[in-house]
Amino acid sequence: MSGEAGGRGDDGIIVVARDVTRDYRQGRTVVRALRGADVTVAKGDFLAVTGPSGSGKSTLLHLLGGVDLPTSGSVHFLGRNLAAMSVEARAALRLRQVGLVFQRFHLLPMLTAIENVELPLAAMRVSRRERRERAAAVLERVGLADRLRHRPGELSGGQCQRVAIARALANDPAVVLADEPTGELDRTTSRRVLALFQELNTAGTALVVATHDLELAAGARRRIEVVDGRTRP
Repeated sequence: MSGEAGGRGDDGIIVVARDVTRDYRQGRTVVRALRGADVTVAKGDFLAVTGPSGSGKSTLLHLLGGVDLPTSGSVHFLGRNLAAMSVEARAALRLRQVGLVFQRFHLLPMLTAIENVELPLAAMRVSRRERRERAAAVLERVGLADRLRHRPGELSGGQCQRVAIARALANDPAVVLADEPTGELDRTTSRRVLALFQELNTAGTALVVATHDLELAAGARRRIEVVDGRTRP
């Protein structure tokens, strides 16, 4: 594979999608969510993916993270072709190299903030003591050191989103993929999330954010648009 699909250890490229399409079958109808998208994400990137609803932004994020596979085209993550990997290998790669942030947080309501952040570390078989220390440290990093023992129902929407971001950072991923992370937040809280993303990016975290939020998009280092399943600068 050429240097463009290399990993963090060589030319800094994390993930490369080339001419990817993604088709979904709805009954007898085939819906093409992506029609030939191209994306390169490198270490230190902060990329905003914009476009109208239904344009394929979320689908593109799922392909970049190996949550889904393209119908055609290729996605290489740290130099590895995701389509050539087993389901188990892709799951292991996501667990260790990808941080996922969802619009609706996806926190477990019966667990505290620190327990939610510990989940990916537990799946990686990190010792209880180490995962507790790492989860506390990352929650402090997102400004929630005083909310470790609070459950999601005891937190505001912005605090829940920061817990979700902390969970995505817990495994020190190569890239964080965030799907509409400010979609359910008020403007003040959205700006705090943007400031947090910028701070994390300045510290070296690569971010790809699918968003309708023009202020969030403007705060990224670069931006691409998805229109009718195709990417354009």
